[in-house]
Amino acid sequence: MKIFFEKSDFDEVKKCRTMKLEEKLSVIADMIRLNALNTIICAKSGHIGASFSAVEILTVLYHSEMKIDPSNPKNAERDVFILSKGHAAAALYSTLASCGFFPTERLATFRRLNGLEGHAEISAPGVETNTGSLGMGISKAKGFALSAKLDGVKKSVYVLVGDGELQEGQNWEAVLSASHWKLDNLYLLIDRNYVQTDMPVERVVDISPIREKLKSFGWHVEVTNGHDIGKILRVLKKIRKIRGKPKAIILNTIKGKGVSFMEHPVALKSGKGFYKWHDKLPFGEEYRKAWEEIATRIKKKLARHKVPIAFPVFRPDLAEKPPKTGESLVEAFSQILVDVGGKKKELIVLDADLAESCGLREFQITFPERFVEVGIAEQDMVSIAGGLALAGKLPIVNTYAAFLTSRANEQIFNNCSEGSKIIYVGHLAGILPAKPGKSHQGIRDIALLRNIPNLLLSAPSCKEELRRIFEFLVFDYDGPSYLRLEHNIPRLQIPWKEQKLELGKGIKLADGKDAVMIGYGPTMLSEALIARQMLEKDGIKIKIIDLPWLNRIDEEWLLRETEDFETVICLENHSTKGGISEELNRILGRRIYTIGIEGYGKSGENGEILAYFGLDAESIKQKVKKWLGK
Repeated sequence: MKIFFEKSDFDEVKKCRTMKLEEKLSVIADMIRLNALNTIICAKSGHIGASFSAVEILTVLYHSEMKIDPSNPKNAERDVFILSKGHAAAALYSTLASCGFFPTERLATFRRLNGLEGHAEISAPGVETNTGSLGMGISKAKGFALSAKLDGVKKSVYVLVGDGELQEGQNWEAVLSASHWKLDNLYLLIDRNYVQTDMPVERVVDISPIREKLKSFGWHVEVTNGHDIGKILRVLKKIRKIRGKPKAIILNTIKGKGVSFMEHPVALKSGKGFYKWHDKLPFGEEYRKAWEEIATRIKKKLARHKVPIAFPVFRPDLAEKPPKTGESLVEAFSQILVDVGGKKKELIVLDADLAESCGLREFQITFPERFVEVGIAEQDMVSIAGGLALAGKLPIVNTYAAFLTSRANEQIFNNCSEGSKIIYVGHLAGILPAKPGKSHQGIRDIALLRNIPNLLLSAPSCKEELRRIFEFLVFDYDGPSYLRLEHNIPRLQIPWKEQKLELGKGIKLADGKDAVMIGYGPTMLSEALIARQMLEKDGIKIKIIDLPWLNRIDEEWLLRETEDFETVICLENHSTKGGISEELNRILGRRIYTIGIEGYGKSGENGEILAYFGLDAESIKQKVKKWLGK
């Protein structure tokens, strides 16, 4: 059953003799838009708003302006396009499929194991660079542009960035040297949709006036309507003649363009100042309305020009809302943060444009004067926290673990060297949720932080333990700390009772005689407990310990808890390199078995990704039986 427009459908539009170029491109744009919508709906994950605002510029570039060869994507003479705002991957993939870089059926594999990755990556033909972490695109585009100059190849290099993305400092380093090197084959395209994540850019950190800033850096700058095909074509023709300096086009766009209730002027009003469609999906009736609104425009234009296309079928079953299965740690953190904030007046919460995703909204509403939104600027945020701490405040620093611990690692180290008490909260830690892909999977954070001498690392497994640890870090612990927060809802809630929490010591979740498993966090402990139930049917009893302290382990306690076991297993929701297994091995002085992640992360459904890396209960069961020789 056909749910996507195929390449042959796009070819039919391009062959139509009664349509002018602008009208052809307008129809193709909406066809790409509908394909992008269905790509995201099939995955039940993705970014509609950011994808829809970028469709027209992608359509113009790939179907009119760029030198490309889908049969030879790496042709040395090709023009290059880089999607710096990689979360708009569905729009780019749909555009590439429309050109024939890969079959449109592959769009249904978006955010699935061995399919199209959650943020645009070079594993897909036609994609030039890996994406996901913002702020890198201009620099990579400069590399392509510089290489073309050195090789004497005439080619254009285009890079599309989001307007909120310009808060990331690396962009301005890139802008400075591009002008210095006079890279006139470089075209910066700014998707100026005025909304980042779920708020207007001006409410987060205002970046205007963009035009004047770029001009002051020595760039030639034009501004145009990013949804008017004719104006885009004309401005590209104009700036192509400019020599001796890099060129930028500010594309005034609408986030969610093409579906009336998703377009940001309407959506912000209905959302009382917040934009719903950044990463939320239209299920049920909302999906039908969105599909029909785009499809109706396409059908009218095709009918007017009698273009023979078999239209994709509407599939309401694709948009059935998945049931919620429990409470995540981030939901619990949201309430705990407000509760503790009410008791600790020095507590200041800092965020890097992820307030909703990190459960900070309630604190922001309750204590607005103590909420600091820095935008997409992790390094700046961490150093601001350093100053706040030295001035007597208690900063709580929040963003995704993958960004916080790598991009701002040097700033964290510097703060810790001052002995300041700061609590860093690494959200979205671990391999799940897996659909966003490797750029967002926090599986290196322990390795990146565990050797900072006075930084305490912890990872709660349930909301009760989270409350105990966070209150300990705020009220009792005198030093910097890192709270590793997994967002995934586990298959089995961790049975953590009113037990005593002691620094360096773990908590026994289940007793056993054949082997002992030591882990942390809800995902791996949940899978371990399920595996234990399975193993009991084979007469194997496993002791399971929740060890929330990742780099501060009581050696006497560990030796005592493991002395009766020949087989000791460490469960890591992290790379096998640099996690807590290395510390356990050092203390015990003997071999321990490690179950963790080898290599880079991958996009996919949570269950299939756990199985792929051997982290699910069935894989744990089989490994335990092998190690026990049973």
